Amino acid sequence: MNTISNEHFQNETIAFDGFSFIGCTFTNCVIIITTLNFNFEHCSFFESSLHVNPNLSIFSISHKLSQSTYDSDTTCVRNDYKYPQTVVELPAAITQL
Repeated sequence: MNTISNEHFQNETIAFDGFSFIGCTFTNCVIIITTLNFNFEHCSFFESSLHVNPNLSIFSISHKLSQSTYDSDTTCVRNDYKYPQTVVELPAAITQL
């Protein structure tokens, strides 16, 4: 797995699969998650949307998402990467206003 540390991504679409992100910031990004073959720690998400493959376990995804911080404009969508779809609430304990 490739590791990316302390980078700031802005206005990008990023596939998380196969990467480990540590201390990264994502602003106004679209994050694509199709497998559980990814990792991120101590990352921050601002005005971003995470699009999660609906075949993945919601428990596994929620555990991975709980390791980072999010602003109130960040959303998690469980879909096939097309709008409109079902929004999954991010855990309240990690949501920062």
